[in-house]
Amino acid sequence: MTRHSHDTDSAVDRSHGAETDGREAGGNGSRTERLRDNSRRDFLRASVAAGASALALGGSGIAAGQSVVEETCESFGEIPVGDEFLLINNDWGTQDQGADIDMCASLYDDGSYGYEWETRTAGGDPNYPQSLIGTKPWGDDSGSSLFPLRRGDVDELELELDVDLNISGGEWNLAEEWWLTSERPGSNVEGSITHEVMLVLEWGPQHDHGAPIDANATTDAYGNVIDYWANYQIGWDFHIFRIAANQTPSKVDLTAVMDYMTERIGGVSGDLWVSGIEVGNEYWEGVSGETTFDRFDVTVNGQTATSGSGSGGGGNGGSDGDGSDSDGSDGDPSDGNDDSGGDDGSNEDDSSADPNAELDPSTTSASVGERITFRVTDTTGNDTWIDSLEWDFDDGTTASGWWNAHTYESAGTYTVALMGTDNEGMTTTHEVTITVS
Repeated sequence: MTRHSHDTDSAVDRSHGAETDGREAGGNGSRTERLRDNSRRDFLRASVAAGASALALGGSGIAAGQSVVEETCESFGEIPVGDEFLLINNDWGTQDQGADIDMCASLYDDGSYGYEWETRTAGGDPNYPQSLIGTKPWGDDSGSSLFPLRRGDVDELELELDVDLNISGGEWNLAEEWWLTSERPGSNVEGSITHEVMLVLEWGPQHDHGAPIDANATTDAYGNVIDYWANYQIGWDFHIFRIAANQTPSKVDLTAVMDYMTERIGGVSGDLWVSGIEVGNEYWEGVSGETTFDRFDVTVNGQTATSGSGSGGGGNGGSDGDGSDSDGSDGDPSDGNDDSGGDDGSNEDDSSADPNAELDPSTTSASVGERITFRVTDTTGNDTWIDSLEWDFDDGTTASGWWNAHTYESAGTYTVALMGTDNEGMTTTHEVTITVS
């Protein structure tokens, strides 16, 4: 795998120190004329005007009957979602390189929301489109009543997530992040940051910070095993944790990370401020994708803020909400257990004795026109990794990449085949039967 390293300067930019500068230099107004020349964004604007759904990427796209009600294709464009969240079209990584990225953020008529981008061609630090609740140290604020609050006042801090990903190529992740500051956020308090904390929920095969500092560092209330992955000194401590199973759980207890930092790392006093919570995709050159938030809820000390439609198709790797799979396995693709999640495997037809990639549908019994989401578990082991993934939906439609969604227009029985090729050139096939009525 390719290790993504952070030197001090790039890491400061990566942790959003450059975001404010990007907003001031290329804000919504100054880029309008250039954006009008962008055919994809013109298409999306036209789709909104016509009440049509946005163009799908990679064979995925908006669910049947769903339409865009608000969208922005501007740098750092913001859309309120839910009562206390902001959807931010954050492209500061490529803007630092003087290059526009063809990316738009959208709110849909069922309350779900997300963003999509064409293949990024510019290098540099990552783009980071995201959903934010609370504040950031440089003053961004979603208007939530839950944040900021002092670390010592946090008795409960949980996320509930249903996020559909369809991403291919290059280096990327889906991550949750917050900051600890000695001054109360709400204005620019960047100089008072003591810790930046990222929990990587899942990631592509090229995203790597090396061996964890502390594997199996902690386990949260829902059984999610969390590694302490890396720590960078960037003017403050930038701590990176990860969900060991590399699958987005439906629920995450963040107090497990906070308690670990207090007990094992130190320097996390109760009077520090917790800024807020953001969840989004970091992605680098060569990556295209689409992300939809069907649910992103945050609970703090018994109070819950909600966003999304809450009616997604199980796009969280089959997680059942307690951090374990229905067969009692722990969701870790490397432990040899069946991590198929929402399906018990009874409808699966493995055409390879030892597939190096296994697919997991949100359902194996669907209605005509129903959106089915598919996710992939890498089962190659420690010495190899997936190099490419090709899909055949058995209705004349094919796709590629780690995540896909599909609808069938006719009743029948379909065999979905996933062809996974590893870095040594070995190709295996994993199949799942879908019944459509």
